Amino acid sequence: MTVKKINCKPVAMDLFSGAGGLSEGFIMAGFHVAASVEKNIFAAETQRYSHTRWKQFRTKILNEDLRDTAKVIAKFQAEGIESVDAVIGGPPCQGFSRSNMRTRSSDNPDNGLFWHFVSIVDVYKPKVIVLENVADLAAFENGEVVDEVISAFRCIGYMVDMAILNAVNFGVPQKRRRIFFIGTRHKIPIEFPKLEITDPTKFVSVWEAIADLPPLVNGNTIDEMLYRYNTSLTDYQKKMRRKANAGVRNNMVTRNGDLVVKRYSFIPQGGNWRDIPDELMGNYANKERCHQWIYRRLPESEPAIAITNFRKNMLIHPRENRGLSVREAARLQSFPDDFIFFGGIGQQQQQVANAVPPLLARAVAKSVRKMLEM
Repeated sequence: MTVKKINCKPVAMDLFSGAGGLSEGFIMAGFHVAASVEKNIFAAETQRYSHTRWKQFRTKILNEDLRDTAKVIAKFQAEGIESVDAVIGGPPCQGFSRSNMRTRSSDNPDNGLFWHFVSIVDVYKPKVIVLENVADLAAFENGEVVDEVISAFRCIGYMVDMAILNAVNFGVPQKRRRIFFIGTRHKIPIEFPKLEITDPTKFVSVWEAIADLPPLVNGNTIDEMLYRYNTSLTDYQKKMRRKANAGVRNNMVTRNGDLVVKRYSFIPQGGNWRDIPDELMGNYANKERCHQWIYRRLPESEPAIAITNFRKNMLIHPRENRGLSVREAARLQSFPDDFIFFGGIGQQQQQVANAVPPLLARAVAKSVRKMLEM
């Protein structure tokens, strides 16, 4: 049988889905995400909690390796998923470039991941495909990777275009650029979302996003805590609280040593490692090799810089001498508070850092819906 549209909702499947940021945005835009495939067991558990809450619109979460394409397709079919309107996802793309001969071999298991995405698209032949990746992909190998992506989809019957979108233009309190490829069949015109916010004074700031979250200490291990009281909620905070209760989860903070916390105390908002006295940086053999995001304290009146690897970038809370909590980073990614992350603190942090901001994904999904209605 074929997955039936529920209340006329278009149907999508999400491949290489991570914690489910892309799926979350498509669900926000009115899609039924019938299936999601993710290899990491903790990210799959996160999705299983957050995307199976609604009985009628339950997503089938497959904790599988997409390199076994036949097995994944067999599981789709066992669930009655024989056709979908859209296939979406974020497969790694760098490894398959023709010019990348150093790692392009059968010995590197990651090189072919993109092609498994293409294979599933070719089997299901959805009307629309959406592939996202880091914005730097546009310049990788002098643009040859982008050409390969477009060529691969054209070979199986898709008209393809690409655009780089910045999450901050879509209500996300973070400057995060991502590349999106959209492909269509049957000569459906491709339409990328129009920017929702272009005036920098209207961007959502860090403090507008997180001011109502619990006050925390370095190394906090308490998962669920009460929101701050006596706080007037911003529109963004109201949107993120959605169906949340009096408490909010995922408040863990990395425990830093006394020396690191002392370094934090010297850094003003917008500052970084350069503001730390030299005598406290003795373990850095060459400070000039530090990039600008190390020991970066986020300015509360601006959107955040891109949330990436927590330990590598060491982003600091605007007012408190500690790193960001998992929930604060999730807020800056536009995950609503009832979206719960599972695994140890490192696993949760990486899930948040790797995700597509749901509000950015929602904007793309709205454009896809318009295309499907043409």
